[in-house]
Amino acid sequence: MDIQFRIDNSNRGSFFIEQEGRQVAELDFEIKDNLLNAYHTGVRPELEGQGIAGRLFNEMVNYARENGYQVIPSCSYILAKFRRRPDDYNDIWYRSKDEPTGEACGIKPKDKNN
Repeated sequence: MDIQFRIDNSNRGSFFIEQEGRQVAELDFEIKDNLLNAYHTGVRPELEGQGIAGRLFNEMVNYARENGYQVIPSCSYILAKFRRRPDDYNDIWYRSKDEPTGEACGIKPKDKNN
């Protein structure tokens, strides 16, 4: 399964995988100035647990580094990856006072009290 890349004229893009003519995984983003807002990662349920999201994540990280982008981790999956190993991503992790919560993917992070 090869990872493909696309970006349109409005700087919205994705890293994605197609299988038998059907998109089965994607990591979607938008670029504005030098910020890459990674706002969605998805993998079809039948392919979960095979490391596909991780491969898409690695492609996005490499792309950000190669192009000098800072990454806003709006997607819960990407935010979790950054938080798990912050030293590995300090060079590209854009942080602000209103840092994303990762809720853009529709999956709310686990409450620390639960």
